[in-house]
Amino acid sequence: IKDGCSYLAPNFLKTISLFVAGLISFELLHATDDAKWKEIAEASMKEMETCAAHAPSNYKHKLLLLQAEYAFLSGEDNDAARLYDSAIKTADDNGFIQDQALAYERAGVFHLKQGNTFRASHYYGQAHNAYLKLGAEKKASHLRLQCPF
Repeated sequence: IKDGCSYLAPNFLKTISLFVAGLISFELLHATDDAKWKEIAEASMKEMETCAAHAPSNYKHKLLLLQAEYAFLSGEDNDAARLYDSAIKTADDNGFIQDQALAYERAGVFHLKQGNTFRASHYYGQAHNAYLKLGAEKKASHLRLQCPF
């Protein structure tokens, strides 16, 4: 990942790429259990730890979301739930509505897979509202149409 993003400037593009690569890799791990996705996901999380240490207001929420996905994948349900909530709050505290919306959506997926439709519905609803607040009407509509409730 590091070499694949080194040509990007400024550095925030690299961190966005790392974050997205991590999220995609965690999702692919749920579907395939392929070791290459685990390697990419863990590398993304490690790089994001460094970013969050240097600029927590910009990256801590991203790290928390990656950690939540890791806990989800590892079956650490209590930690995953806590980390999703921390990612949501930290993104909100620092004005990252797009990442807050994404964290709400991922928390909804987590709770749905845990069989907790009440909590999943809450998080999906919050994601929908956050996407609307962001102005991402198509994404909000897509979420509403894809939501199993």
